[in-house]
Amino acid sequence: MELILYTNESADNVVTKNITTLVTINGTLREQCSIIDPVITVSDSVVNNSIAASCNYAKIAQFGRYYFVTNIVSVGKFWEIHMHCDVLSSFQTQLKDLEAVVGRNEKEFNLYLQDGYFKTYQNPYIEIKQFPSAFTDMAYVLSVAGGSSTTPDTSNADALADNNESDNI
Repeated sequence: MELILYTNESADNVVTKNITTLVTINGTLREQCSIIDPVITVSDSVVNNSIAASCNYAKIAQFGRYYFVTNIVSVGKFWEIHMHCDVLSSFQTQLKDLEAVVGRNEKEFNLYLQDGYFKTYQNPYIEIKQFPSAFTDMAYVLSVAGGSSTTPDTSNADALADNNESDNI
């Protein structure tokens, strides 16, 4: 098993991290170990105090994942390195290859997706037009979206709405 210890200078939510290699440790996994939250015990001859103080990131090649070092505990002549999986860096190739609809990002947005952070307003635009001939046995509703950007003339809208003739909508 290969364990590589790093110093990470990037934020946790950055996919491609800015890391510096501290030490590479080759050994054998002797106990059961979680892949998500591994605890690896190494000898103090491999990891000294300065490495333990500056180590905050790791990679276990056998697991194919990168890890945040959450805690390093001195246990006699050994160091216990407690880690948690960094999903973004571990699966960055697969994540970058995904096609997805993104509801929110820092540069672009989609107004058709419901988002509580980006405010949009819906102001209805209603215009009543008189048809040239009457409808006798059916009623039709015509709805048009888009079009010109002129301001509607609603001065006669109330009069047309109150008129009960069959040729008005």
